[in-house]
Amino acid sequence: MPGFDVSRLSEEQRPTGTWAAALLHALARDEAAGRRPQRLTEPNLATWSRFRGRLTAGDLVALLFEDAAVLHRVPFDPAQVGDHLRLDRLSDGVASDWLRAIPSIDLKAAGADYVGEQARLLGVSTRLARSDLHVVKAHQKVLELPGTGGQLAHHLVSSQRDLTLQDNFAIACGSWQELALAGVIALELGAPHPDFITRVAPDDLRDASHALRQRTFDFVIGVHPDKGGLYRVRDQLAIWFPTAKILLV
Repeated sequence: MPGFDVSRLSEEQRPTGTWAAALLHALARDEAAGRRPQRLTEPNLATWSRFRGRLTAGDLVALLFEDAAVLHRVPFDPAQVGDHLRLDRLSDGVASDWLRAIPSIDLKAAGADYVGEQARLLGVSTRLARSDLHVVKAHQKVLELPGTGGQLAHHLVSSQRDLTLQDNFAIACGSWQELALAGVIALELGAPHPDFITRVAPDDLRDASHALRQRTFDFVIGVHPDKGGLYRVRDQLAIWFPTAKILLV
């Protein structure tokens, strides 16, 4: 990702650094779109420079994440995304470099390009045949399986004006990277909360008592097993969600 070189970080720092880089980009893009006050994108960080006192660049990042987590616990509250994510592992030097790099980032990129860039940074597969998805009606409910981090929901909501993440989708995530990506997508699409995002271990859906198995969905969408998807239609998903149309792309 331009401006955020996580390859220089140590193995211990890299998960936190990757998470923080994705979220800084998301916040800066939100500011550029006029959805939140300018803080990261204010020229020369003028307000922060005036009032920071002894606070550091790392403190600014922590404060911005804490503020954003009030409405979006996922992806901004590390306790909700991954216990190993700790901002104190992000050095002030790295935080300063990334803050200085923000003006060089294209914050007006098309939504699909932006989401793809975030997915690649987080290591979530982008090999998805989105054109194979069906039109979803405004009253229908969709479960997105672990493996995509909400990328399919982003495509459907972006291409159909009568859909919203919070009303039409449940996004199941199998890793902290997918949780972070789903949270970034929630911010991108203006969702008021992340309650439709849930962490699901690969074997959890086998349990008939699982909360998602108790819900009725019109569509279940996810990655095709030939592309690394965890589930197959005939012997798994069709049994678990008998009333849903299964689409693995």
